[in-house]
Amino acid sequence: MTTNTQFILIMQSSLFRLNGPKIDIMDSIINLCECINNDPMETDFNIGECTDCTLGSLLIGFYWALSEWHGGQYSEEYAAMCAIGTIFSPGMTSGPEEDGDGKVAYDMLCEYFENTNN
Repeated sequence: MTTNTQFILIMQSSLFRLNGPKIDIMDSIINLCECINNDPMETDFNIGECTDCTLGSLLIGFYWALSEWHGGQYSEEYAAMCAIGTIFSPGMTSGPEEDGDGKVAYDMLCEYFENTNN
């Protein structure tokens, strides 16, 4: 699967669309990161710029949501966060800015966790 295909799979899923198909979001995140790492020079982090978020902002938002919601070092959420960490290095930052890159993806994944943990 290509990076574009994996990105579209996530963007069209029930995570972002009311009528979207349910997917295993953690596996999808890990697969997306593997696609990027397999061909980093061909990855366009601006894909999705006319949708809810770009690939770059998706990774940023997901990283921060996973950092808050993971269930420890051996959880699938932690594995997904580590996969994103191979691409996105947060440095000394502390989450997506209120109106910055990643806020939409952050909010969507946090809402997913809130709904699945209640």
